[in-house]
Amino acid sequence: MKNVHYLFLISILISGNLFAHEGKETFVLKEVAKIHSSIFSEAPGILDVQKLIQFLKEDADHKKDTEKFKRALPIAEELGKTSDLSKKRELFERLSKELESVVGHHDKSGVSVFYCPMLKKKWLASGKEIRNPYDSKMKDCGKIIHEAK
Repeated sequence: MKNVHYLFLISILISGNLFAHEGKETFVLKEVAKIHSSIFSEAPGILDVQKLIQFLKEDADHKKDTEKFKRALPIAEELGKTSDLSKKRELFERLSKELESVVGHHDKSGVSVFYCPMLKKKWLASGKEIRNPYDSKMKDCGKIIHEAK
């Protein structure tokens, strides 16, 4: 009977490590992925970043990510004030750099980190399809450097 209890406890411990929980990092990255889609499609106007700003104002589930949230907050706020596509791209690049290390360690967002060697820029986006947001002539230029789990 003890062996059954031990096996049960071990299975709980293993499953807890294998399956990331859906914490604040996940919500932040999902919002960043929405911003990527808007910039990729060159949507006109000001981006809706209110949910992202709300999540960034809260403490992350992991202390090291809270610092990244704090540094990303003013970038997100500035992003929500511009309708200029080149400025949106510049701010999105900064936001992606700031939040890059959050991807994949403890989130369930499905967000990957991508890199364009021609432009030497990284971005965060959902899935695994290359959708370069930085140049409309190079939409499929890039590679995954950190794949979503």
